[in-house]
Amino acid sequence: MAYYDWSSRRADNEMAREMVPIPREDLVTMITTMNYNRDTDRGRLVNALERVVVPWIPVGSHRNGEIYRIAPGAFGLRADDNDPKTDRELVPDNVLGVNTNVQPTVPYRSRKANFSEVSTKSNESDDSEIGGFVFHQIGTLEFWGDEVENFRRFCVVIRFGRSGAANGVYLIYDFYPRDESGERDLRTDSDDWGQLPGDRSGQQFSVAKIADEITELRFGRTFELRDVLDYPVELVRTVKTPQDAIIRATIA
Repeated sequence: MAYYDWSSRRADNEMAREMVPIPREDLVTMITTMNYNRDTDRGRLVNALERVVVPWIPVGSHRNGEIYRIAPGAFGLRADDNDPKTDRELVPDNVLGVNTNVQPTVPYRSRKANFSEVSTKSNESDDSEIGGFVFHQIGTLEFWGDEVENFRRFCVVIRFGRSGAANGVYLIYDFYPRDESGERDLRTDSDDWGQLPGDRSGQQFSVAKIADEITELRFGRTFELRDVLDYPVELVRTVKTPQDAIIRATIA
């Protein structure tokens, strides 16, 4: 009986902690200063991002006049191949990689010269900065129109390098929208992919940088899209190297 009471109190305490949101300033500090190669650091971040109540993070305004913010979360994007062939340890899919020199056939876009349709080579190199990068997911982009909307088209990620240090804040388009049953098995073939809502310019992109550091993001700031990729890209799983760095599982 005593063990049951102790176990019940422990479960209640753990649930209570999950209900308490991490302060926004602490969340931003964690995202800015953590080592993304460390399992424990990533575990703490996922725990903070996936709590029942999480404070949103301001982004700022775009030239289209919309105001944006981040709804925190660690699992908005999925890899094109969730089960790649590799002898290395797969990292959980809160951390993914993008191959910027791979252009899938769906959705259609004029093909870049010499780009593959899918990555075919196991990544045996410790250099994860060629033809793409790895990132940790931190949330979904929301905007204010007539009301706050979570349009689940773009996710916000933190790029990081071999050292595990944060190296830029990026938007990445979600090519696997959920269907009515909640499944997301089919890659979108829609012609209007990659467009920010309210942007009448018709600009389409799959990846774009919005800040060097997340501390730059705030209301009252107009952000520009930089390092824009205007073609569909491939997202891949990531693996650990013997040196405990994280690299893309497959490359072109």
